[in-house]
Amino acid sequence: MGGNALLRRGEPTEAGAQQDNVATAAEALAAVAAEHELVITHGNGPEVGLELALRNALPDRDLVTVPMGIVVDVADFNLGQGSSSLAPQAVVELASLRTLIDAGVLVICASGDGMPVTLDGDGTMVGVEAVVDKDLTASLLARRLDADVLVMLTDVNAVRSGWGTEDSRPLGKVTPAELREHDFATGSMGPKVEAACRFVEATGRRAAIGELTKAAEIVRGESGTQISAPSA
Repeated sequence: MGGNALLRRGEPTEAGAQQDNVATAAEALAAVAAEHELVITHGNGPEVGLELALRNALPDRDLVTVPMGIVVDVADFNLGQGSSSLAPQAVVELASLRTLIDAGVLVICASGDGMPVTLDGDGTMVGVEAVVDKDLTASLLARRLDADVLVMLTDVNAVRSGWGTEDSRPLGKVTPAELREHDFATGSMGPKVEAACRFVEATGRRAAIGELTKAAEIVRGESGTQISAPSA
């Protein structure tokens, strides 16, 4: 879940507006949790108030927030890439997350801007000051947890080709190759598209991108941009 899903374009950034949006998000996610096992990942923005809202929306559900340690490539960091968004290599708490999920716990993960670490020669973890790409982290986590579907939730109803032009149009059902034919902004939709494509290409399963308020419809394949492997 990206920050734009809660900080709507043009809305004030005051706490009251954010709290209202978090409550709306919790209702949308609760509808998904009623029908599926759900793992929620987010960055380090206004999403941090999500656990309280979800507890109110799902009073009978056991849930927990897990800040994640993200392993990054020491070579990338040493080459001066630490201030850029690094690609994640592994999730430190993966085994613990699996245990919680198997126990029926709804898990909220702080993914991007989590706790980046590198591994030295003997495998010892060393904390580093770096920024980790939250969308690629969500994609990696979905693959490692053997998820059936990866859903990237934001504030637009679908990925659009030709964004900001008269020829702009929403993309419905597409393959990763078809998505890669288009150019998307590196600071917004681009990372989400790349994360979704990597998940589909690695697993053969489905990914989707769309509006947070339609989360349940997106999971059912009825809304948003649906990305699937090409038919055999």
